[in-house]
Amino acid sequence: MDAASDLLTVAREPFAARDYRGAALLLASAIESGQGYADAHHLLGLSLALNDQRDEALRAFDNAIQCNPRYVEAHLNRSIVLSDLGRAPEAKDALARAQELGRPDSTGFPSMIGDRLANMHAELGRAYREAGVLRSAIAQFRSALEIRPNFADLRLELARALLDAGERDEAARLLDEILSVRPEWLDAMLLRGLAAYLAGELERAKAVWEGASERHPDEPRLGTYRSMLARRLGEQS
Repeated sequence: MDAASDLLTVAREPFAARDYRGAALLLASAIESGQGYADAHHLLGLSLALNDQRDEALRAFDNAIQCNPRYVEAHLNRSIVLSDLGRAPEAKDALARAQELGRPDSTGFPSMIGDRLANMHAELGRAYREAGVLRSAIAQFRSALEIRPNFADLRLELARALLDAGERDEAARLLDEILSVRPEWLDAMLLRGLAAYLAGELERAKAVWEGASERHPDEPRLGTYRSMLARRLGEQS
């Protein structure tokens, strides 16, 4: 299990024990380490709200909704925080959005149930990936996406598992789809460059990572990737 994923898992323990400050610190570290999934942002929002940090909680719920616009619980908890902040019209709109998304959708499930099923498949997919059982991980992420095809974070996780399994072409296609919608998403840019690098498309990898450096100049992982790429290019010259 990698350190970032472990932080995300461990953060649930202090949250369950009502140590909301401790949970928030672990979740912030997990997100910073590249585990910026909708669930992580949502749990961070809950931790902050329960620690009376409402403005910060609102930002976390907004981030969860950016990752997953159909996240019913994030809309609902956002409504509660907005109400606590005295922003009644916005709270009403957020509640209406949660109620709208709560109706049965094309899957036949109420939205909250569909979200939960997709997230359960994703959790199982992460467990399989951490255990190195990549075929099962890929199958679980595909099942999650069948229920929620518009969840960008699930698409990213499937791409990561495919890349681990050596299926670079499909991983690259998925990452291109993600970046066409969210061109500044750092994790997707890092993975897209890596997919190109592993496929021997060094100029493509260089272009992707240079673009990521322009958008995220303080990201330390980019220095490692670009040094790795420079050595490979040097070997070819």
